[in-house]
Amino acid sequence: MMTQTRAALKLGQYVVDPPVVLAPMAGITNVAFRRLCREYGAGLYVCEMITARAVVERDPKTRHMMTFAPGESPRSMQLYGVDPTTMREAVKIITGEGLADHIDTNWGCPKSTH
Repeated sequence: MMTQTRAALKLGQYVVDPPVVLAPMAGITNVAFRRLCREYGAGLYVCEMITARAVVERDPKTRHMMTFAPGESPRSMQLYGVDPTTMREAVKIITGEGLADHIDTNWGCPKSTH
């Protein structure tokens, strides 16, 4: 019988094993949903998609969407936007305030106000 081995996914200093990523889904991948998914196996769990403009404007609803459970690691976030300046400022806020360990950027979403 042949046994296959799978390689873990590496994202910088983080090892994601099993190499499965829960995609960010607006209105779905909140703290409670990620906790439920985590009970069925480890991997990388991304919070809801976060719009860069709302981060820069410090929108309270967006800040709530950016929360992670204690011990949730790595804290992964997908940041979306269309304006490079706004994206840069949002990344500065997120990294400067230690709000996430991993940021995935999405430049393909339509332009939005929030």
